[in-house]
Amino acid sequence: MNYRVSYEHSLASAPDDYIAKVPSQVVEGVPANIPRALLPEFITDLILKRSMRIGKIRHLRII
Repeated sequence: MNYRVSYEHSLASAPDDYIAKVPSQVVEGVPANIPRALLPEFITDLILKRSMRIGKIRHLRII
């Protein structure tokens, strides 16, 4: 399944400095059997694995 999300992130080199706000991004490849309660954590992991330059993600919202 695909989900549209928004979030803020920091760089891996400065994980406590949130520098970028992503207003809208489509995350693809989320299995349909993921429980709704675990969805934000699963999507966060997908984003972090896809982009090694991101340090931390906060304020993740499923749009």
